Amino acid sequence: HVGDTATFSRTWSEKDVLDFAEISGDTNPLHVDEEYAKTTMFKQRLVHGMLLGSLCSQFVGMYIPGKKCLYLNQTLAFKKPVYIGDTVDVRGEVVAKSDATKIITIAITMTKGEEVVVVGESHAEVI
Repeated sequence: HVGDTATFSRTWSEKDVLDFAEISGDTNPLHVDEEYAKTTMFKQRLVHGMLLGSLCSQFVGMYIPGKKCLYLNQTLAFKKPVYIGDTVDVRGEVVAKSDATKIITIAITMTKGEEVVVVGESHAEVI
């Protein structure tokens, strides 16, 4: 239903980042090399943006609409960095629903404390 919401949290570990680097092939030193990361404006390694994006998949597949859906698409905007050890809170809200197509639109916001780090929109078909 429009207005339905759900939330969950995830704390990112070094293992998460290294596993994602191996699986995705994205071994950019900003994610995997502490000494390099110290020389950047971030001063430490970042969690991959697409690893954060995987939380949208978790939201759609496990929370709203849940296990009986087909994930159609996703938009993401990365607003602030997320570092290893950070906890990200994920909140999604159904903002539109079509009874004819069974497609829902979910606005997703990820925060670190009071700071918005990622915003996006998911579309899923309820099957």
